[in-house]
Amino acid sequence: MDFRRYQLTNIYEDTSAFRVPNAPYGAPERPFQMDVAGQPKGNVRELSRMEEAQGTRGRSAGQIDAWNAAYGPPDHDGYPRRLWDLSTGLIDREVAHYMRDRGYDLSHYLRTNWSRIGPSLVGKIRVFTGDMDHFYLAPAIYLLEDFLESTTAPAYGGEFGYGRPMKGHGWQPWTNADLIRSMAAQIARNAPAGAPNEWR
Repeated sequence: MDFRRYQLTNIYEDTSAFRVPNAPYGAPERPFQMDVAGQPKGNVRELSRMEEAQGTRGRSAGQIDAWNAAYGPPDHDGYPRRLWDLSTGLIDREVAHYMRDRGYDLSHYLRTNWSRIGPSLVGKIRVFTGDMDHFYLAPAIYLLEDFLESTTAPAYGGEFGYGRPMKGHGWQPWTNADLIRSMAAQIARNAPAGAPNEWR
């Protein structure tokens, strides 16, 4: 949602995906996963090493390589260019800017284009996450919420919800059936006059 919190890394300012900037001596490396109690279960360096061992040139079928393939540019040989070096953690700022400038940083895209696209999004943005998401996704949601709550021309008119206490990755406040019913009602409210609704 906001690549200033690409999990816990700010890919525009941090130099390393592995180390927290200005961390005191002996501080642990940047975690990649935790349990709902906040206990780290792995770090970015070890996940990067695992993916590097599983397949070269972005072919590990792992999470980091999937993100590089989805958001990033191709490298000189056609394989995905990596956001960070899997051995050193050094962030490639050109890749970060490529991802941002092509709209993959959704928060940046909304901030940059709100005056143009905001009117068509009023009342349509609803984001829900577990506050203790296993992969540290909630901090990016907070940044997105901060921006959207500041909008006035137009005001976004949506909602954010956080699973508390200690709700993890994949949390939602409804059953899947309730979610489908809610989505159907939203579609019906916004359907053009006379649109068929037999699917409901």
